[in-house]
Amino acid sequence: MSRYVVLCNILTFIQLTISPPVTAEDRFAGFPKINQFRPGQRSLEVITSDGVPGLVRPVWTRCISELGRNPRLFRLNDKIFVAYSHLDGHRNKRFEATGECRAMMSRDDGKTWERLPALPRVDVEFEFAVKGDTIYRYTFLDRKQTHVRTSQDGIKWSDPTPVYKGPFWLWGVKYDKKTDAFWCAAHAIPGYGASKERQIHLITSKDGIDWKFVDQVVPYNNSSESILRFDNDGTMTIVIRRKYGSTFSVAVGKPPYTAWEITSQPMIAEGQHFYDFGGKTFMTSRAAYQGKDERVLNNPKLYGSRRAYSLIYHMTPNREFVPWAIMDSMGDSSYACLLETKEGILCTYYSQHEDKVSKIFLSLYDREQFLAGPKSQ
Repeated sequence: MSRYVVLCNILTFIQLTISPPVTAEDRFAGFPKINQFRPGQRSLEVITSDGVPGLVRPVWTRCISELGRNPRLFRLNDKIFVAYSHLDGHRNKRFEATGECRAMMSRDDGKTWERLPALPRVDVEFEFAVKGDTIYRYTFLDRKQTHVRTSQDGIKWSDPTPVYKGPFWLWGVKYDKKTDAFWCAAHAIPGYGASKERQIHLITSKDGIDWKFVDQVVPYNNSSESILRFDNDGTMTIVIRRKYGSTFSVAVGKPPYTAWEITSQPMIAEGQHFYDFGGKTFMTSRAAYQGKDERVLNNPKLYGSRRAYSLIYHMTPNREFVPWAIMDSMGDSSYACLLETKEGILCTYYSQHEDKVSKIFLSLYDREQFLAGPKSQ
């Protein structure tokens, strides 16, 4: 071994020895500032998700907005976007909330973030789909009519164009490469409460703007947010929220998607989305606490009669939904979204577990641990 190599090894050893380890503060140096309006700490010693043991948990969690709800997480080429409504509850605009739709972008796979220009409040009910170099942003204007805007950079957006028909909300829009088409299990929201006008329409579009009716999947008077995915053979699975209920429905159909086998699952699905990582399918959803942890049961109910939190389920090939991973959440709901990065699985969600005010959080799961699942599995 040459003297040069030996010297290099010695210098490297010295550098590693004297260099301080990376701290949490260093990791989040490029994240938005927090603790400007209220302390960034738990309002309760134990939160609802603490009472759900045995599931995969994040490596780290960080608040990225002191107010917010309904975040979305998506990628356009080498950029990652987080969009959320600047509200401090499910639909509340108090404190310093502006009511805007705010967004952040990362150019380095989630290590640092920059804030983008906000869109007005009419755009706070939204969903995103990406095809090639174009982002499609679907907004449910005044809860009456869905509109779409498009963008090539997430900053400049086209004028809104009405799509399909009211009062259908295009939740869970998906672009499918195999069919080269957009698909959505759109749900009608005629107003609050159960109604015979609530129904799920499977619709499709070649350009993301002109949508065509395929089939009415279900006519349930409490149907709500619905998501879909394709198996490799083209079989479609649709998960349907049963609003005000304690179950959700699963509809399975094959092309041309006009006949459905429908089953029921004994749990809630709310704000749900599908994701595929490592050959496995996952579903994020709000959940209702069913445990017996007295610390959780003695907590005040922050929102409604249920002790809500959020779960990530693994959907097995037999369409069984197995609790898989969890994040720190309680209160209203968390409406979590996932995205795979070089470092792991990013998760963004909103939760009322700090100061009883809804905030936006970002967390990261170790990819190997996430795909391996709970130790009991």
